[in-house]
This record gives sequence, structure tokens and C-alpha cells, in this order.
Amino acid sequence: MKKPIKILISSLLLMILLSSLSACRSSGNLQKVDGDAFVLGTFGQIRVFTSSEAKGKKAIDKAFKRITEIENTMSASLPNTDVAKINKSAGKSPVKVNPDTLFVINKGIEYEKVTKGTFNITLGSLIELWGIGKDWQKVPTLQEIQEAQKHIDINQLEVKDKKVLIKDPQMLMDLGGIAKGYAVDEAVKVLKESGIKSGFVNLGGDIYVFGDKPDQTPWYIGIQKPVIESSTVMARVNLYNQSIVSSGDYERYFEENDVRYHHIIDPATGYPSDGGIVSVTIISDKAIDGDVLSTSVFILGLEEGLELLEGLDGIEGVIITNDNSVYTTSGMANKVEILDESYKLIN
Repeated sequence: MKKPIKILISSLLLMILLSSLSACRSSGNLQKVDGDAFVLGTFGQIRVFTSSEAKGKKAIDKAFKRITEIENTMSASLPNTDVAKINKSAGKSPVKVNPDTLFVINKGIEYEKVTKGTFNITLGSLIELWGIGKDWQKVPTLQEIQEAQKHIDINQLEVKDKKVLIKDPQMLMDLGGIAKGYAVDEAVKVLKESGIKSGFVNLGGDIYVFGDKPDQTPWYIGIQKPVIESSTVMARVNLYNQSIVSSGDYERYFEENDVRYHHIIDPATGYPSDGGIVSVTIISDKAIDGDVLSTSVFILGLEEGLELLEGLDGIEGVIITNDNSVYTTSGMANKVEILDESYKLIN
């Protein structure tokens, strides 16, 4: 029996702990200004600290406008986006794309090599086949999966003269695993250019905090307990001018015949990854890197995932396995505070 379940984890994926900032006005006569919107298929929240509410709201509006521009350029589900045009023209002709799209595609190609193929922006045929979170979500047959796997070869993607061509007519591009992180980075850029010196952007758990909080307390970010429908924080980390992004098997999924199938598809098997990891959190200077690596490490597994992260400059990670063990990269040693005694920090 098929039992569809849809879970929207927005700001609960990684919780910003702001207990001391509930008042509208903080020290130094800086005002807290909040904005929110449904963008990129998730709940977006922006908070800034500034001298006036009008200045804050104007900056937030600009940031959300920038996010919407990226969505309208890179979404695979909206009509007339660059990605939609590339997919429609697969096997036919190259498509001239926006500089934003070109940057993200090139970043995706670069990361496909870095992550040993676990991150692949041409995974669209498999993503569509499973349809997780969509009306047609189902467990495909082995034959369907094997057929779709024939059309996820990133070497069939050609980028030349600001144009993009998918050579394989049955291959589909999907930037869902990288565009949200890019949108976070761009939103932060807009806020800073608008004169905002402190705040955060949170797009469905892809978070970036920047500047000093007016009350001089640290930015503490809580990592959600990786359990379905949980809203409990199991650990926290202190960040400064950094991004934090998490991926887990509890975020989006469906059940069929009492088996749960989550949304993180392993290109090598064509099935949801099953390597013993339940959550990966990446801390980095750019959210686009965290977006990619949180997915890749989940698929690679504990040992290979840690090895990958240790070899990348400016990237740290926290991995939770299905036995409630918590592993960190060397740069995060003594920086993760466990708040739930059912989880054990191993290294």
C-alpha cells in the first residue's frame, strides 16, 4: 500500500537560537527587522539589524527580489527558465543562458569531479522518475531505474560560449541541489550592498549569518534532531560570517509498503542513499558549497565523506549516523555542543 507523506522543513532544519534578541530594539539603537516569503519551494526568512525599519525592509525586499530572480532563472519546474529551455532543447540545440545560470552550472560540473560523481546536476531523469514530493511519487521498477541511469552522464553536457547543450535527448538538468545555496549567498551580498552589517538569511535551513549581533552574544545555530517530525535541537554550533547547511533522510520522503524512501538519490544505484548516515551539516564560507557537500557526503558515507571534507579548505562538517553517533571534521573539534544526551560525540 502506498502511503505518501510530505514534510516541509523550513527554518526547523537548522534552528537559529536567538533567545536574547526577542525585543524589537537592541543595543546600540539598532532595530531588528524581519521579512519572510515562500521562495524556491520553501520558507525563506531574513533578519537584519539596522538603524531604521524602513532601511531594513527595503534591503530585505531587494534580497527576496534577487532570490526570486534566481528561481525564475534556474527552476526546473517553472516554464521559460534557463533550465527548462535547456531541458526542452536537449539533443537539439544549445541555449544561451543568464550569467547566474552559467556560474552555477560550471560550479556543478566542477563539483561532480570533486565529489566522485555523487553530486550530479544532470540527475533530472532519476529525480523525475521517483517524483518524491510530487503527485506521481512512486518506487520505480529496476528496469526503469537502469534506463534512467543511462541518461545521467555529465559528459553529455556541453558548455561553450555562454551556451549550454545537453547532447542526450533523454537527459534532464536539475539545479535543485545547488541553486538554493547560491541564492543564499546572493541574498547576503545584496543585504551588505544595501548597508546592512548584521543579520541572517535562512532559506529552508540553508543559513548564512553575518556581522556582529547588537547584543554582542555569539550566533548560535542549532542542529535539528534528525528524526521525522521532530522540532528539537540536538546540538549547537557557534558561527561568525559563515554558512551552515544540512541534509537528512527525514526531510522529504514517501512510504510505500511500509518502506520509507527519502529524496537523496545515489547516482550509482539509482535508489535513495542507504549508507548509514541520517544527517550531514556543512559549515563553510559560501552556502553554495554547503548545499552541494551536504548531499554528497550523505551519499559517500562516513569514511569517504570525512575524507572529502578534510581535503577541502574552509569546509567543516558534522555527520550523524543511524546509531546516534556524531562525527566531526578536525576543524570542528570542541566546537559542537551536544544538547541531547541520546547523541554521542565520537571524535
